Amino acid sequence: MRPDKKLKPVKIAAFDTSSSSGSIAILDDGRLVAELNVPRPGLHAEWLLEAFGRMLKDIGAAVSDIDLYAVGAGPGSFTGLRIGISVVKGLAWACGKRVAGVSTLEALAMNLRGSDIAVCPILDARKGEVYAAVYGFNGEAMRVIIEEAAFKPAILFARIREAGLADGVIFLGEGLRAYQAQVMDNLPGAAIAPAELWHVRALNVAMLAMNAPEKMVEPGALVPVYLRKSEVEVKAARPGA
Repeated sequence: MRPDKKLKPVKIAAFDTSSSSGSIAILDDGRLVAELNVPRPGLHAEWLLEAFGRMLKDIGAAVSDIDLYAVGAGPGSFTGLRIGISVVKGLAWACGKRVAGVSTLEALAMNLRGSDIAVCPILDARKGEVYAAVYGFNGEAMRVIIEEAAFKPAILFARIREAGLADGVIFLGEGLRAYQAQVMDNLPGAAIAPAELWHVRALNVAMLAMNAPEKMVEPGALVPVYLRKSEVEVKAARPGA
């Protein structure tokens, strides 16, 4: 069954498995009706569908009642992203519904929406890099100040200083577990959000999808946003691989 592109998404189910934490949310006509945030759930493949099934049962809904399936499409853990996207595509394909992939960094920044200073979500990209971006808020509206990318921390800090934000930025995200000391050493005027705000909420994923109809596509068009090549791709590109 092909997704109905004209259908207004009344019920949205959103997922995020981009990091060690996990999140599921269900919105009905813009209202949050169910949410589950799990700081460290283990393997996402082992809990995601079962938890979603329980949430649907609790609100008296079925998989087919969902109009749009949304997911944090990246950047983040390559394995986590693939799991979340595979689950969303499978659910949507089974019911002929649409999907939407949104930026995990945008969703993370929305934990501080309304902030009067710039917001820098940061995730550990391994290999001495971070996934990051910088956003500004005008009320609920978010604008991009520094585009999302995989940065060496020193490059990110330099970009923030060049933007005149050294004393006007707040950091959040699981990347701070490894890089908080570097942030404060290089940007002593920066602020750090409370640790309870470091996780991506599927509620924010749903809200971003709801307000961006251009992101609503057929399941086959949904792909992860890695921002850099995976280790498998790097090895395959080497001479003699």
